[in-house]
Amino acid sequence: MAAGLTLIAVGLLWISRLHVDSGYGPFLGGLIVAGLGIGLAGSTGTSAIVGSLSRNHQGVASAMNDTTREVGSAVGIAIMGSVFSSQYSQHLPDLTRLPAQAADAVRDSAAGGLAAADQLGGPLGAQLGAAVRGAFIDGMSASMISVAVVLLVAAIGCALKAPRQQPDSDAADNR
Repeated sequence: MAAGLTLIAVGLLWISRLHVDSGYGPFLGGLIVAGLGIGLAGSTGTSAIVGSLSRNHQGVASAMNDTTREVGSAVGIAIMGSVFSSQYSQHLPDLTRLPAQAADAVRDSAAGGLAAADQLGGPLGAQLGAAVRGAFIDGMSASMISVAVVLLVAAIGCALKAPRQQPDSDAADNR
């Protein structure tokens, strides 16, 4: 479990180091590392949860497994979204020179900001597009780092506190 969580964190930290001109290769590398960690942590976590209860309580174990995944995903997405949004907004340039509709599009999303930059065209549009891309990368990097820190803390907790082996099935059935 600790190794899987660490691999996910390493993959996210890798992705957090990307810049506007990184290209797809480095991004794919981070995704592969994180994906290996997800596979390792997911299967190990499921095994630990399901193996902790007797055969008579496998429905409870399955429900607990599903619940932890759903809650963990929702909380993780909320954290990442909040950090991203905050950092994206902070790293945007001064938008007062833009038409109100364009400024709103930039504030609402990076995709809206890039569309507004295309609509503006010329040097102002090019500057706005570069600024939106930079703000997007800054937000993405901050969100990846925040989740990586949580994962590393969880990995340390698992390494220190998680049982080293599954209980044998006969002992589990007697619970």
